[in-house]
Amino acid sequence: MAVPVSLLLAAWSLLLLALSSAAAVEVKRPQGVSLSNRHFYDEYKPFTCLDGSKTIPFDEVNDDYCDCKDGSDEPGTSACPNGSFHCTNAGHRPQYIPSSRVNDGICDCCDTTDEYNSGSSCENTCKEQGRKEKETLQKMAEIAKEGLLLKQQLIEEAKRSRQDKQQALTDLQKKKETWETNVESLKAAKEELEKPELEAKEIHKKAWDEVQAARKLEKEKAKAAETFKELDDDEDGFVSISEIQTHPELDSDGDGVVSEQEAESVLGGVRQVDVSSFRDAIWAGIQDKYKSEAAVEIPTLPEIPAEEGEDSHSTPHREEWKKDDRDEDDDDGGGEEHDDDGDEDEEEEEEGGEEHYKPNSYLPEKQDTGEEKMPAYDDETQALIDAAENARNEFSEAEKSLKEVESLIGYVYRLCPFNKVVQKPKHGGSETSLGLWGSWAGSENNRFSAMKYEHGTGCWQGPSRSTLVKLSCGKESAVLSTSEPSRCEYLMEFSTPAFCQEESDEEGADHDEL
Repeated sequence: MAVPVSLLLAAWSLLLLALSSAAAVEVKRPQGVSLSNRHFYDEYKPFTCLDGSKTIPFDEVNDDYCDCKDGSDEPGTSACPNGSFHCTNAGHRPQYIPSSRVNDGICDCCDTTDEYNSGSSCENTCKEQGRKEKETLQKMAEIAKEGLLLKQQLIEEAKRSRQDKQQALTDLQKKKETWETNVESLKAAKEELEKPELEAKEIHKKAWDEVQAARKLEKEKAKAAETFKELDDDEDGFVSISEIQTHPELDSDGDGVVSEQEAESVLGGVRQVDVSSFRDAIWAGIQDKYKSEAAVEIPTLPEIPAEEGEDSHSTPHREEWKKDDRDEDDDDGGGEEHDDDGDEDEEEEEEGGEEHYKPNSYLPEKQDTGEEKMPAYDDETQALIDAAENARNEFSEAEKSLKEVESLIGYVYRLCPFNKVVQKPKHGGSETSLGLWGSWAGSENNRFSAMKYEHGTGCWQGPSRSTLVKLSCGKESAVLSTSEPSRCEYLMEFSTPAFCQEESDEEGADHDEL
């Protein structure tokens, strides 16, 4: 049953009248005790802890020693860590503060009663705070008055939405239905053509992978044969233990020397292997450690200063060089210098026995490490790809056209509280359900601030539509905004006088002092 507006307004008036009365009758009671608890503190009787756990002489109340577990014997001191001090705050609203704040030099009560024995100089601000709160309550009362009157009108009256049909909208609705059918048909055709396209691509890729694998295997075999040739120092067609021992990088125990046993282990337990056995059984185990004899450490030449008048920044970067194998005891002191292009040698005199260098023509040429591109598809496979691509393009264009039609239609949204949420074309047409009443879905502290509507019309090839409605107080019932944060999940902002609430007392109903 609805509360009469006159009674609600009377309640507001009484609250404002109470706040406007700054004078209050003070009843004698222990410091920090509220008027509603006064009867528990009778100075002529022993005091019983409010939790009933203990009874003590009354003169032990507020003696700065905590006797009760609930701290009720020390309402006016900070002796009990869980105690509470009651601020009378005449002219404003009373409040409780933790007893730890009593006489701490900081005024927490607007009437300064919490600092009765700290020596702090505090100003009583209750009257000013009460005045400000009164002004706030008056403004809220005015809003509540209008909202509550409109709420009463909502109970007595029902609202009906208008339906305006226009030929243009009818045409758009038909066009939308046509495009929906077209999109569904094109999607099926696209998916049907993508199946053979995918199969043909997979066959092409598999064949290319096999070619790549065969090429890689051939390269590995060639590398193994090249390494065998390097290891076969005596060129007898076998790699023996002694030849393995000349490669310290194949050492397995970390002492830098390949022992006969280690070399035999490298060769798989035999004294020597031919090229076939080496390639098939030995190479894979040593290829990560093996260092080619062709790899020679390259010395670094000192910087050559630019000649006078020559821009040092324009000097080309020097090539890498390696030391010539000439006989340093050669009497003529000459040397040979070779460039990368194999030009004829040029003799050049050296002073002071300087070493000779030549371009690094013996190092292997730089190889292109980039992977070879997969060859083009054959005509049959390419035809399947082209057909599927055309189907995808047609489907994409149809989807785009459908969305354009939907945007031209435009929609209005209607909420029937505790019933349903619907979407309807702006100028007429059939409704689409965005959900049926499900449950309250607000936050833990205020679950009645939002409503959940579920199991609406299913989206095309998607889930059922649902809507979360967030409520706010307003002078009229209106959908403020509607959005679709996720596909088929709508968010609606709805203001209504029905959500207008009377101001509750957050500090409790303890207003006896006013």
